Amino acid sequence: MLDARVIGFGHSTVKHPSMKGVRLALCEGLTDTGQGDGKVFLAADWQGAGVGQRVFVTTDGEAASVKTGSANTPLRNTILGICDETEEEEAR
Repeated sequence: MLDARVIGFGHSTVKHPSMKGVRLALCEGLTDTGQGDGKVFLAADWQGAGVGQRVFVTTDGEAASVKTGSANTPLRNTILGICDETEEEEAR
């Protein structure tokens, strides 16, 4: 499980059939203090996260396989939820 922030979205014209209609969020991992760690990755997004939102991501591929209905999907990272703002973030 990873703590991350959505920094954008990816687009692809050619992809695996199981990924048809899947929104791909570009995420940056976060440190314990909430700062970006520089590690950027794509994650399937069925939650509707927006740019700048903090999310938690699973990396095991099971959620993507269940959601797409394909055990052969190349997706591994899936956004499981959007985090509420912390008191520190609201103060900024």
